[in-house]
Amino acid sequence: MVNRRRSAEAALLIGCCILASVLFSFDLTPFNNHEDPSLSSSPAPELQRYLLAKAKRRTPKGSIKTTSSSASVRSWANNHLEPVTVTPDPSRETVLFWHIPKSGGTTTKAIYECLHQTLASRVGSLPKFGHDKDEEIVAFHPWRDNGPTYVNVDTTGPVGIRHAEEMGLVPSGLADLIITGDPAFAIEHLYDDAHKGRVLALFRHPVDRLVSKFYYLQTA
Repeated sequence: MVNRRRSAEAALLIGCCILASVLFSFDLTPFNNHEDPSLSSSPAPELQRYLLAKAKRRTPKGSIKTTSSSASVRSWANNHLEPVTVTPDPSRETVLFWHIPKSGGTTTKAIYECLHQTLASRVGSLPKFGHDKDEEIVAFHPWRDNGPTYVNVDTTGPVGIRHAEEMGLVPSGLADLIITGDPAFAIEHLYDDAHKGRVLALFRHPVDRLVSKFYYLQTA
């Protein structure tokens, strides 16, 4: 087992070295010959200054181009989420969890189950539990009466999210936590100005994720 892990880590290290050598092999001399003589020889600042100079040439004289912080954020993100400066209120907010594969999402789900929270993910829509054809949104115990509670929707992808939107998942207030792999689509379609939410996520080092995925696929 130890040898397999070391082999995987060695393979990842070799891959990173190859990628690094490819990236550093790019020829950045076109930027060194730019018309501005004040540019330094460092590639990164030089590239930035080159792009800024190019943008200035495209801006008409006498005009001042400004971009507000809110203009760079999509309207549904501004209108469907509570700002971080507002104190959380679980009684009127539904939390969305962005499940990034191999980044602690399963553990997070288990913790919420232990806290007797109602979850919306894929489990509640599985045909074996008999609620996949329901016309109304309900919360139920898939396994036993004292087990975890799920809502009868699938919020992992766009098709299920659309269906959950039509059934009024967030306005129903049944779910304490919505789990999805497509947060942008979920925020845009499940929430609105009257029913705002918050987004949580767990992030993990990409190399650790790859190693975890490698071993997971050995038994999946």
